[in-house]
Amino acid sequence: MTHRTLAITGATSGIGRATAKRLADDFDEIILLVRNVEKGEKFKEELMMTHDDIDIDIIECDLSSLTSIRTSVRTIQAKYEKIDCLINNAGVVSLSRKTTDDDFEMMMGTNYIGHYLLTHHLFSLIMNSETKQIVIVSSNAYAFTTLGQNYFTGKGNAMNLYGRSKLATLYFMQELDEQFREGGLYVTAVHPGAVSTNLGKTPENEKFGRLVYGMLTPFFKTSEEGAESTILAVRDKEKYAGRYMHSGEDVSLKPHGQSYYARKQLIRNTMKELGLNSFMDS
Repeated sequence: MTHRTLAITGATSGIGRATAKRLADDFDEIILLVRNVEKGEKFKEELMMTHDDIDIDIIECDLSSLTSIRTSVRTIQAKYEKIDCLINNAGVVSLSRKTTDDDFEMMMGTNYIGHYLLTHHLFSLIMNSETKQIVIVSSNAYAFTTLGQNYFTGKGNAMNLYGRSKLATLYFMQELDEQFREGGLYVTAVHPGAVSTNLGKTPENEKFGRLVYGMLTPFFKTSEEGAESTILAVRDKEKYAGRYMHSGEDVSLKPHGQSYYARKQLIRNTMKELGLNSFMDS
C-alpha cells in the first residue's frame, strides 16, 4: 500500500484535533501545521501513545502571517515529495477589529488568504500524489453577507466579517474544482456545524457565540461530531468532490454562495494582493 501523507492546519484544538485523531488510522504520516509549536508537540505525544507506527511532523505555521506561511512551505518542500491530502481546517473569530501583520482584516487574512497562499505553494506536492485531495472547512456563516467592497481590509460587524471570510473559502473550493477536476484533483468544502468548543466560551464573546449558533444549527455539537463531515470527505473523495457538504448531505447554497462573477473577481484580486502570476503553483 502506498505511503500516505496528510497535512492539516489548526490541529491542536477543537475540530482539527478531533479530525487528526480520527485520521491517524488512515495515514502513515501527518504534518501538523500549528501556530503554537508547544501545543503541537504535546498533541504529537498524545497521538504517538496510540499510534506508534505513524510519523508526525510539527511545523510552525501562523496563517495570519504571510512570512510564516512561506517559511513553513519551504520546510515542507525540502522534506516531502508529495502530500496526499491537505485539510484547511484552522479558523479564527475576532469580535473586535484586528488586522494581520500584512494589514488584512484578521478573519479574512487567516481563514481565507492564509489558506489560499498555503495551498498555492503546496499544490504541486498535492498533485504529485495519487490521492490529490483538498478538504476546506467552511461554514454556513457564509450566508450572513456577500463579499461587498474592500473585503480584504474592510470594516463591519463580527458576524459579517466572519461570514465574508467563509464565503471566500467556498469560492476557493469552487475555483479549485473548476480548474483542476479534469487534472484529477478532489476538493470538498464542509460545514462542520456549530461546534461548542469554538465560540461562546468567554463573557466577551458569549453573546456573539449564541447568535452564531442560533443561525447555524438548533443544537450544539462536540468537536468529534464537528469533525465528522471532514472525515467523510477524506474517506470518500469521489463522492464528495466539488461539493459543499455537511454530515454527508449536500448543503444548498444561496445564490450569492455560487456567484461566478464574485468568485472570479475574488480570485483575481487575491492573486494581485499576493503577487501571484498563476492561480495555483503547479
